[in-house]
Amino acid sequence: MSNWAEKSNAKLLEMIGESVRGRRLQLNISQGALSTLSGVSKTSITRFETGKGNISLSNLLSILKTLEMVDELKIIFKKPESSPALLAKALSKKTQERVKRSRNIPEKVSENWQWGEDKV
Repeated sequence: MSNWAEKSNAKLLEMIGESVRGRRLQLNISQGALSTLSGVSKTSITRFETGKGNISLSNLLSILKTLEMVDELKIIFKKPESSPALLAKALSKKTQERVKRSRNIPEKVSENWQWGEDKV
């Protein structure tokens, strides 16, 4: 098995397109029928299968669902497992709360008031 990480993006797109094409042919579905079933244009499917064009993620998902290949994504996009050590580390970190700095705003003092005036 070759290392996919070493392949260019263009080569990877071509390889994925070939895989989808192989599955389509295995199911005996024409590009036109796949287009109708998936809602993706025939031109996009042709360009994708030959590696000559990009395809949106949404269109790819529609094609994969139609060809019953979407479950294969679970292998790639599985939920990462956390080890007990990582969980303990995450729980031990104290969250820092933002503390608002108090402002010392003096009360408005009447300019006419003087100490002792209230004892009249």
